[in-house]
Amino acid sequence: MGWFDRLFGTASAPATRLFARFGRKSRAPTDPDLLKIAKDRKGHISRKAMREEYNRLLLEKYAHDKS
Repeated sequence: MGWFDRLFGTASAPATRLFARFGRKSRAPTDPDLLKIAKDRKGHISRKAMREEYNRLLLEKYAHDKS
C-alpha cells in the first residue's frame, strides 16, 4: 500500500494515530470573568502575557481547593 493510500485510503490506523494526538490535549473550560480581568490587565502587551495573568488568577482563585 502506498503512502497516499495509507494517508487517505482504506487503512485507518495511520489516521487514527495522527488524530489521537490532538484528542489528548483537552483543556478545561475558561472562566469568563477571570479572562476579562486578565485581558483588561495584560491584553495590550501580548497574548502570552494575558494567558500568564489568567493562569495566575486561576491559581489564586482555586488555591484553597487543593486538599
